[in-house]
Amino acid sequence: MPRGGRGRGGERCRPAPGCDDPRSIKLHIDVPRRSPAVATNGRSLETRRRGEHLVGAHRAGRSPEPRPGAARGGGSVVLCGPAGIGKSTILDALAVSEAEALVLRAAAAEAEADLPYLALVDLFDGAPDASDQLPAHLRAALDGALLRSALPATPHDQLAVRLAVLELFRILAAERPVLLILDDVQWIDEPSAGVLRFVSRRLGEVPVRVLAAERVPDGGAPSRLDLCPPPTVTLPVPPLPQSDVADLLRARFGAEAGRAHVQRIYEASAGNPLYAVELGRAIGSSSYPATDPLPVPERLRELLTARLASLPAIDRPALLVVAAAARPSLALLGACGLAEGLVEAALASGVLQVEADGVIRFSHPLLREMVYADATPAARRETHERLADTVTDPVDRARHLAAARPEPEEGLAECLADAASAARLRGAPAMAADLAALAAERTPRDTPGVAAVRRLSAAQYAYSAGSPADARRHATAALRDAADRRTRVGARLLLVEMSGEDHSNSGPLLDAAFVEAVDTPDLLAHVRLYKAVKAYWDGDGEAALAELKRAEEAAELCGDMERLVEVLSWRGNILLGTEGDEYLERAGKLARGLSLTPATVAARQVAAMSRLFKGETAEAVRRIEALRIAVERAGTVRDLAAVLVSVAGIYWRAGRCADALTAGRDCVRLYVDVETTPGPGYLVAALVEYAGGTATAAAGHADRGLAACLAAGDEDWIKLAHATSGLVHMLRGDPVAAAEAMREAYALDQRLGRLDPGILPWHADFVEALVGAGARAEATEVLEEVEQRARHLDRQVVFLGLARARAVLTAATGEAREGAEALHRAIEQWQEHPYPLELARAYYTLGGLERRAHRRGAARAALSEAVRRYAMADAHPWREVAAADLARLDGGRGAGLSETERRIVELVRAGATNREIARALFLSIKAVEANLTRLYRRLNVRNRSQLARFLDPE
Repeated sequence: MPRGGRGRGGERCRPAPGCDDPRSIKLHIDVPRRSPAVATNGRSLETRRRGEHLVGAHRAGRSPEPRPGAARGGGSVVLCGPAGIGKSTILDALAVSEAEALVLRAAAAEAEADLPYLALVDLFDGAPDASDQLPAHLRAALDGALLRSALPATPHDQLAVRLAVLELFRILAAERPVLLILDDVQWIDEPSAGVLRFVSRRLGEVPVRVLAAERVPDGGAPSRLDLCPPPTVTLPVPPLPQSDVADLLRARFGAEAGRAHVQRIYEASAGNPLYAVELGRAIGSSSYPATDPLPVPERLRELLTARLASLPAIDRPALLVVAAAARPSLALLGACGLAEGLVEAALASGVLQVEADGVIRFSHPLLREMVYADATPAARRETHERLADTVTDPVDRARHLAAARPEPEEGLAECLADAASAARLRGAPAMAADLAALAAERTPRDTPGVAAVRRLSAAQYAYSAGSPADARRHATAALRDAADRRTRVGARLLLVEMSGEDHSNSGPLLDAAFVEAVDTPDLLAHVRLYKAVKAYWDGDGEAALAELKRAEEAAELCGDMERLVEVLSWRGNILLGTEGDEYLERAGKLARGLSLTPATVAARQVAAMSRLFKGETAEAVRRIEALRIAVERAGTVRDLAAVLVSVAGIYWRAGRCADALTAGRDCVRLYVDVETTPGPGYLVAALVEYAGGTATAAAGHADRGLAACLAAGDEDWIKLAHATSGLVHMLRGDPVAAAEAMREAYALDQRLGRLDPGILPWHADFVEALVGAGARAEATEVLEEVEQRARHLDRQVVFLGLARARAVLTAATGEAREGAEALHRAIEQWQEHPYPLELARAYYTLGGLERRAHRRGAARAALSEAVRRYAMADAHPWREVAAADLARLDGGRGAGLSETERRIVELVRAGATNREIARALFLSIKAVEANLTRLYRRLNVRNRSQLARFLDPE
């Protein structure tokens, strides 16, 4: 049984009509129509000018109309352009002018790009504290990532951090719109970028908007649009007009910036405001010789060097600390033994500035880059060594140590390995992979085996971070240099796991791993499990079971209980029926005594489901609720998504449709959020909507689930997706479409050889759909095969449904009374059926059979009982269907039909062909066709399926 458990598609970023002018940005992020205040310094003047251009564009009628819902549903505007073009200034203008929204801002820097979640720290530093509204496990994950509390004692899923941020945005946006301003997104640290990508795809109609800026070369295109929620508008920031450059220079340098002087600077700078200011400062006055060439933008480095050179040489060590530190501050300078006065000149000159939170920043990232790049290697190493002795964060300290000590050293390598573990605990596997790779590089060359162990850790972290190329590279290197069999086996198994659908190389890898592991029971159990799984997916069930038996023996020999649980669960999944249930029960029992891991959670989950399939509904509910509580407390989000599959399924079959609906909706939200294949989540949502929600919602989820499962290629879930689609079609009264979908599911059942009618009760509906589609012979064949399989597997819970299907098949041959009587006897036998909806469905079908037998009183009684039972279970869609049929008995939409027309419709509902209808009513085939044509036209229906439902109330 399958257990519940990217890339951008389409035109995600397309400029709206007329968006070549950046002034139209105002209309896309809905900034209030007012200009920021005018200040006296050049930067503020530039802010005013750019803000007036953007905010005033709508008044001038020069921008396109805003797209509907742009403000309410979110969306993004990405400013792009070269360094110094004014992207940050535009962000400043719009941040100042935003009065209604909560503005959260992050400004990244290249030197900080290696520090996990620093951008998130900046974003939430000024945000209202709403984390107390998060679930405890999400709040703990977020606090750990933001360094608000100690790291958790055990590893936690990085997905918890992503979900926490997503939920926090939803909470904040419920109070007022949120505007995220992301400056220099090209340098946002990868863990923060991963969170923003995750959130951007899931905000939907949540009023969270993003205004971002990315540095790109002239004519280049932004590369980090995936950090922004769609719809995304890309706006290249154009140069300033000459008039604005003139105002900017005169504000900075006074009257000395004469017209001719401004013209030269404007032409040389091409309107780049930073270049213009730097040119103006370097030139000094309008007396600059007109015949001397002006520096051009390509020589900005020389200008910046000259600017920095004007600072006292004694300030250089302090500037280098500011350039190298992640979050430099005056306190940090003091801790490094540097006086605050060493940066006074830089602060006075505008090279540095102190932000509200006390962090010191260079006024432009280019300055920071220049300071760091111009320092000698010895000076950089000394600075990083000093910072390593000062900072306390293990990740930050390890990064500084690695930069300070480029030579291999075991103590450093061990420190880096520990930092990698800390980063993984923090939910930053990508950073962990980089640190582990550094640990391997810093490992002394005379211990390649130790380096291989660290490379394997880097591979595992990279694989967890979704970087298979890096993982494969590290695992291959680990396999090449490993000195011990455990590392080689681990590397080979990881390479097998990364092979995905391509099993062409997994055989040799598994064979080699088997040779290495043959004398080590725990490794042998692991390898045999992988060999069994490969055999299973290759379609060789016997070989898979043989390998699992040997894996079980090896796991028992070495006392590896977690591996034993995993092996037993696989055996139970392959061995259907009573024998398989015994293995699942044993695995579940062992798992309850172990700590929660994906293997033990899955074992307890399928053990609960096996109880459900045996009709022990109350015990299944007890077990799955206990597991859900444990998983929620542990905060393992991916496991919770999988467990909710079973929670929803068990509640549904227990007749608790309202609870199932809640669990199913939580399930699909998690499946979409956690970036696994969302197919299982959509199918669960479809089933709970089918039972207790709406037919329309069920159909939408079923379609999305089928598409996702087909994309993933998992045939077990594809089979269930087709079956679910068929169930929804039956609810909507379209047996032809239901039969088509369920044929696909049944074909997979037979080809895979895993026909178990107890897993999802859909086979009885398949038989009814075939009858409704006029395929009675096929229905008979399917029914007999499924009944035989149910008896073989002792699936008692499906016998009432199969009796219902047989009664429908009997009635379709013209023996409605005989079918009704047979179903009545089955209902009496199964009055205590463990699935309440099965009994309600039997009464509903009985009502239809009694009506066909012209026993209106019996039909009314059966339909009334169906309505009552559906209402008790909160099965709203089915209650409405049953109530509609009950109302029809007393005259509904079809009250004006003649008896012949009514009988034609009844026979159509039963799946009769035109020839069969003609024979039953003693009419000619042409007369039947003429009646059907009139009915189609009169009732405004287009096919037999729609005609079969026309009697239902509107």
